[in-house]
Amino acid sequence: MATIPGTNVPTTVTGTGVISRPNGVAARHLFDGGIEKPAILKTLLEKFPNFYLTSLLDKIESASFNGSDKGVQSQKPWAWNIMGRTRRSATASSISDGTTASATVITDIAHTSANAAGYWLVGDTIYIPNSGARARVDAVGDSGGFQTITISRIGGGNWSSTLLDTGFKLGHIGSIFGEGSTRAGFRSYLPDQEYNVPSILRRGINITRSMLDDVVWVDDNTYYYKQEDFEHRELLRDIEATIFFGSRVKTSSAFGVNASRGLLEYAEGSGKFVGFSSAIGAQEADLSYLIEQLVPQQGASDLVLLCGEKLLADANRTLSTNYRSIPNSEKPAQLAGLDFQSYQFLGKKLHLAYYELFSDDAIVPQVTAGASAIDFRNFGIALDFGLVSGGERNIQLAWVERLNQKEIPGMASDGNVAASTYDGKQLELLTEFMPIVYAPNRLGIIRSNS
Repeated sequence: MATIPGTNVPTTVTGTGVISRPNGVAARHLFDGGIEKPAILKTLLEKFPNFYLTSLLDKIESASFNGSDKGVQSQKPWAWNIMGRTRRSATASSISDGTTASATVITDIAHTSANAAGYWLVGDTIYIPNSGARARVDAVGDSGGFQTITISRIGGGNWSSTLLDTGFKLGHIGSIFGEGSTRAGFRSYLPDQEYNVPSILRRGINITRSMLDDVVWVDDNTYYYKQEDFEHRELLRDIEATIFFGSRVKTSSAFGVNASRGLLEYAEGSGKFVGFSSAIGAQEADLSYLIEQLVPQQGASDLVLLCGEKLLADANRTLSTNYRSIPNSEKPAQLAGLDFQSYQFLGKKLHLAYYELFSDDAIVPQVTAGASAIDFRNFGIALDFGLVSGGERNIQLAWVERLNQKEIPGMASDGNVAASTYDGKQLELLTEFMPIVYAPNRLGIIRSNS
């Protein structure tokens, strides 16, 4: 367990001008006491628990891992495959022979040799929701790079524009064959590949000679400098903001600066979106529409919605009136102590929390909401931490270098050798990590856009 002053050790006592205790035991810095790097991060998360993304990813089983366990290397892209749904529907782009028993339809599906002509195969059965008609695929072909299908009505009869027309949707039911038939073709399922690249974050702490006496005692012989609290909190804020706001950049230079893709960029690229008017605020219909879009993505039953203060107020006002509030005993254990308000909503457990970073003017100065401009006070992001195929967590954090802290003794160091000419001590903080989202289609954004 991490060592936290005032939590699992006696209440802190500030220094008295000398780094020693009455019992005469030689004092040492907290992070010189055998604590390994992962415990440094855990210590800081327990001191500063409001960094929800980092805390949740640290608490949820298998959502945070050492990059070396899975081959993630410093400053190297790390790729994974994303397999979308293997079943598809289509739209009729144009139709010929549409009043005969055998109509030929140009679909919106690309003709590819890898899939033996696209998606549809001879023998496939089709449902047309525009008219309720059923059909069987009798032949497939290519027209200008798009797959064509020749279809006949199941049960016989001619087609008409009422039953089949341009723009009608074609849903895949299954297939039908006669006894003793042979297979009509094959499909190849080729996943898309996604990647991210780790970001290196650094901060330094200068502790002047006079500040060396300003310490917090953890126990009788362990301390840390008060000055560390400021930069530790800010580094956690750096980590949290990078997880959320990061934009992927891979440099071609051997020692260039790389940047990770963050959750916002994942959600904006592939997630679901609901916009509403700032003048009206988020309504039950807006939240309902977000969930309606997420339900078909076959994600987890628990969704975390991190909110700005305006959205949180509107959402709570709506949900508390019409939906069952989930007691703490029914919430996921990982949410304990993080002040989530939870509701049963359209078959999902929706866990809402105020997200401090959305109100931080130093990170996201407030602007008037528009099509592109985001007012984060009236913004929320739905996060699905559930499992994907293979048993992986949908959202993960890969640590190449968990939080590392090193001291550079200056002119205030003991002895006659100094590592630097600084009049005091310097502490260096470094970490390297990247977010991973396997199914970004299971994320969602709800925000004011006017």
